[in-house]
Amino acid sequence: MSYSNKYTFAALPRTQRGTPLVLGGDPKGKNFLYTNGNSVIIRDIENPAISDVYTEHSCQVNVAKYSPSGFYIASGDVSGKVRIWDTVNKEHILKNEFQPIGGPIKDIAWSADSQRMVVVGEGRERFGHVFMAETGTSVGEISGQSKPINSVDFRPSRPFRVVTASEDNTIAVFEGPPFKFKCTKQDHTRFAQAVRYSPDGSLFASAGFDGKIFLYDGATSELKGEIGSPAHKGGVYGIAWSPDGKLLLSCSGD
Repeated sequence: MSYSNKYTFAALPRTQRGTPLVLGGDPKGKNFLYTNGNSVIIRDIENPAISDVYTEHSCQVNVAKYSPSGFYIASGDVSGKVRIWDTVNKEHILKNEFQPIGGPIKDIAWSADSQRMVVVGEGRERFGHVFMAETGTSVGEISGQSKPINSVDFRPSRPFRVVTASEDNTIAVFEGPPFKFKCTKQDHTRFAQAVRYSPDGSLFASAGFDGKIFLYDGATSELKGEIGSPAHKGGVYGIAWSPDGKLLLSCSGD
């Protein structure tokens, strides 16, 4: 009697109490990304039996994100390494490996042209870095926040901006390239946990462990208002925009 492998179901994400899990979306809308141990899992949205696993990291991976072009994935681990690898071939050939910070990476964001990348987390000397994906050359600095940075996003339209959410309760805004600190927003009263630009870059939203979600102007960074009062009774772990930018999804501990 012969056996053949029909399906391989991937493991679910490995979660940690009180720590948000960052999912990576596919620009083509077919797959999504998450991590488990040293592996990055690429899973089909509609059929859980279709999955692929990238296992080249030597330590625990925290986050993986598709480039807007869809041709590459960047994954960051607890040692502060970022690996940029090919999505087209089954072998997932490594394009580049960089060490932008000296500690766990918590979030990654690509620029809309897939050329620049910003990573944030718990580095020893700095909590984030912005660089060219092709060469690793620095294109500015992420500074101005006093505690680890939990979340980052790149404005998808010009003028380019980077926003970060930190455990010092602030949202920081950077202008560039080269990216320089512009201002901080101090509307949250507990850890700022997630920050995301709308698809057209006209707005960005921030969410925190105070249960609050704020909306800001994407170009000027002025506060537009608060969603709900507050939006949740528990801490907000993550936010995501709909493709048309009309809806905002939030997930919370309540």
